Amino acid sequence: MNQHLAKIRNIRTINYNTPILVPSFSSKGFPHVKELHSYLKEKLTEVSLISTYDLHYEYLELDQIYESDILIVDSGGYERNQEHDISDIYNSFYIAKEWNETLYEKQVRKLHPITDILLVNFDYQEAYPLKKQVQFAQKNFEKFPDFASDFLCKPVSNNKFFIDVDNLTKSIDLLSSFDVVGFTEKELGNSIFDRATSIYRIRKALMHAGLDTPIHIFGCVDPLSIVLYFLCGADIFDGLSWLRFSFKNGTPTYLNHYALSHGLWDRPDNEVKIIGYLENLELLSKLKSQLTLFTQSSDWEELHLKSREVQELKHILARIIKNYE
Repeated sequence: MNQHLAKIRNIRTINYNTPILVPSFSSKGFPHVKELHSYLKEKLTEVSLISTYDLHYEYLELDQIYESDILIVDSGGYERNQEHDISDIYNSFYIAKEWNETLYEKQVRKLHPITDILLVNFDYQEAYPLKKQVQFAQKNFEKFPDFASDFLCKPVSNNKFFIDVDNLTKSIDLLSSFDVVGFTEKELGNSIFDRATSIYRIRKALMHAGLDTPIHIFGCVDPLSIVLYFLCGADIFDGLSWLRFSFKNGTPTYLNHYALSHGLWDRPDNEVKIIGYLENLELLSKLKSQLTLFTQSSDWEELHLKSREVQELKHILARIIKNYE
């Protein structure tokens, strides 16, 4: 079965190939993010994601963020909003500080192209039609020509929670000026199947328009979800679940369970967490290599999945193809 849409794609402005699996950092849910980032930064060799919100409020140090080959600079919308991503198991009450476009641009101007920077456009709280979103983003990116552009596409109405894929695919040419187009995972559909279908349809529309633009899925760094979305045509994945769970053997596991099952039960909690973080980074690096090899051979053995997982992924992909081919 070779009807997947997995492929190595290129981020034009910085000439960097996908797939890219991104460890993200945020003060939202991680109040000690500065210490965490400082401890792990030397391990962030390829890519990392931080937000302008955290830089502005000094939750991260500006001169400490350039360790990786690629730095993805997010808009701060995640930290500003009350909503949590899919992997957040607590949904704890959260109070954000002031955040607006002026503060965002002020912070972006402080960035230096010491490394390759992929900049995400400002994420407005108000909903706008797709054409207006594109116009705002283009004006945003024109102010920072040294950085690659990552357009975060949002729902077009305040009473619509999900991306209008029908409208988007009909207007796909609007996205041609961006280096990367991005979507928040939870806004792509109400189930894993719906989200995978949305990605597949968007990738197909890009292909029909002659565009090989990488697709960035925000808020997704679960290993098995990455494989599914990659098969459907997505290329860049970031999220915080690598700081919430252990990915040992590819399955997200609560850190207490990880400590018990791997003989770390007498270690301090913070030490267990650090061990888990480092192993997660290794796993993401290994998964990237596996995805790359898969694009060259379409050999499912390259993904090193369990037989049941392969069966489910093939079933999902077959149903999507049946519906939209």
